[in-house]
Amino acid sequence: MVNKVRVNIAGTPYAIATTDSEKYIQTLAKKLDEDITKLLDGNENLSVTKAAVFCAMDYLDEYRKSTGSAENMRSQIQDYIADAARAKLAEDKAKAENEVLRREAAALREQLEKMRNKEARREERAAQQAAAKEEADKAE
Repeated sequence: MVNKVRVNIAGTPYAIATTDSEKYIQTLAKKLDEDITKLLDGNENLSVTKAAVFCAMDYLDEYRKSTGSAENMRSQIQDYIADAARAKLAEDKAKAENEVLRREAAALREQLEKMRNKEARREERAAQQAAAKEEADKAE
């Protein structure tokens, strides 16, 4: 919906057709009026038109710099997103490797336990054989 907002800038009334809120347009007009008035107060030879042009140049400069800053921020954000994606892939890879290593460690523990049990049985048989030989030697 288009609103007609009446503002006063540098002593001249303007009717502005806009879809923005009246409060927003009033705020912009007040800022422009203050900036033009400040320039006019500082230089009595300056016309309202020239003061408006200087304000426009200043605003355009701010706009371009902020646009450049916004582009730089977008670029940095894209870099951060790419870094985060690489970090996520690295994390997933590390988790997968960790799981493989856990399984290998469990298999090795199981294998070690079997070897220990086998060794314990071998030692037990050797002890039994030694005891039996000792018994046989005593019996002779």
